[in-house]
Amino acid sequence: MTTTAEGAPEAGVSEGRPSAGRSGGVTAAVAAAVTLAIVLGYAFVAVSFTIPTSPTRPAVSAAFSPYFSQRWNVFAPNIMKVNRNLQIQVQWREDGELQRSEWIDVTDTEFTSARGIPTPSRISKNSFNAAQAFLMRYQALGEEQRDRVRDTFIRGVGDGAFAPMDPEALLTELDGLGGSRDALVKYLRYDYMLVRFASAFGTAYFDRDIERVRWRIQHDRPNDFLHRFDEERQTDLSYTTFGWRQPAVGPSDEVRAIYDEVIERYTGR
Repeated sequence: MTTTAEGAPEAGVSEGRPSAGRSGGVTAAVAAAVTLAIVLGYAFVAVSFTIPTSPTRPAVSAAFSPYFSQRWNVFAPNIMKVNRNLQIQVQWREDGELQRSEWIDVTDTEFTSARGIPTPSRISKNSFNAAQAFLMRYQALGEEQRDRVRDTFIRGVGDGAFAPMDPEALLTELDGLGGSRDALVKYLRYDYMLVRFASAFGTAYFDRDIERVRWRIQHDRPNDFLHRFDEERQTDLSYTTFGWRQPAVGPSDEVRAIYDEVIERYTGR
């Protein structure tokens, strides 16, 4: 007599859990779709940055420049031939008299702290990038405007006291010298940014309450390739120097603490 097991599957019906198989297929499909989206997104960002002219570059640059960027002036035919350093000078008061510091090369200080490090922080190029961007905005001004912005932006308020120039009055004065108003506004925004940066850096570097700041761009053209090992320079260093600025407010305690740490990391003091 033949016996059958109770609950045996009918012919043609497979054992197992078919629902688990369907679930695994859905998960794999979702994972593949997410991976494809990431790859396509990365490719889009990469193409937008690596093509010198792209209609999507401005929007992509605003979002991703701090993390992913490409400068084309490291390649021919528009290779960068001049190194530019940002240098600052500051003033503070002792017994009522203004004291003037020596020039501090901020860019060299940052680069020195990163030498010998295979993967340095991008912050080590902070002032180098600032010098490039600032100079581009300066060069976009009219000739008379460039002459004026290399002078002081400080006004007397009586009894030997001084204050920063009123922003609206300064804008009106510079706008009256011709040139593009849009380029002027962009320049002044960067000028004010450098005032605050130089004030915070100088405060931490000299451990003083800084009253005035100014900066200059050092232009260093290295020797040609065939003369790269010569000790004698083919071209002298040159400078574009800007006038004194007076910060409207000093750096906050939080900002001073941050720059104190920066100076300690850069200089070891």
